[in-house]
Amino acid sequence: MKKLILVIGGALFVNAVCAQRFDMGSSFNYAKPIGGMAKNIDQGFGITLEGAWLPKTSPFSIGAEFAYNAYGQETTRQQFEFDDGTVTDTDVIVTNAFSNLYLTGKFFLRKDKLVNPYLSAKAGYSWYKTNLVIEDPKDPNGCSPLESDKLLVDGTFTASGGAGVRLDFSALFRRMDSNMMFFDLSAHLTQGGTVEYMNVHNHTAQQSQSQPPDSDVIARFINNRTQVVHEHHVGHVYTSMVEMVEYRVGAVFRLSCGK
Repeated sequence: MKKLILVIGGALFVNAVCAQRFDMGSSFNYAKPIGGMAKNIDQGFGITLEGAWLPKTSPFSIGAEFAYNAYGQETTRQQFEFDDGTVTDTDVIVTNAFSNLYLTGKFFLRKDKLVNPYLSAKAGYSWYKTNLVIEDPKDPNGCSPLESDKLLVDGTFTASGGAGVRLDFSALFRRMDSNMMFFDLSAHLTQGGTVEYMNVHNHTAQQSQSQPPDSDVIARFINNRTQVVHEHHVGHVYTSMVEMVEYRVGAVFRLSCGK
């Protein structure tokens, strides 16, 4: 009797799983700030990883995504002093980036078609972070830097809305089954609260109407010839609301027991 119950329960579980669809995807991102943020950041590039659950009888999907975008990097040659007093020439790299973690929802306008447009809504949290890395000259791959530090970290709640379209790969590859892989193209408008962030360049030098930086970030280094400790400017700090348009192109793989 117990074995029969287990068999029936297992069959019901497999049937419930097969009644669902799960999408896994990745995309390349291009982020273009607008409004006040456009005065301080030119553009950003990055990647997104996402997953979503789609009941077979519903045009909706519910999921989550994580995106990472870099929007500014600068490498300078400096002299780094060790604790024992010795000095070496090395690269100092300052990287600015922001990450998003969202709950997502999509509404597909055409169910199980080769071309399927959709509407998208997302809400979550965004982090803006600036890292400084002092590379080890003996480790060109940068796996073990001499020193690393987070110069600035801040975040805010953000929300996004947009639209996209999916093209079934079977429209391009006739031998491929439909509803398995999709080419995905989308655009989103993202807005959020006020956030503090860095950039390596001062845009006020190029745009007379730009926002002046709130402060500057300085790192200390030593001159090998004179043994004089000097300060090196590594970036400007700005404050503004999150406002940007994001464009994405990627691929989605669908996991399901059937089409």
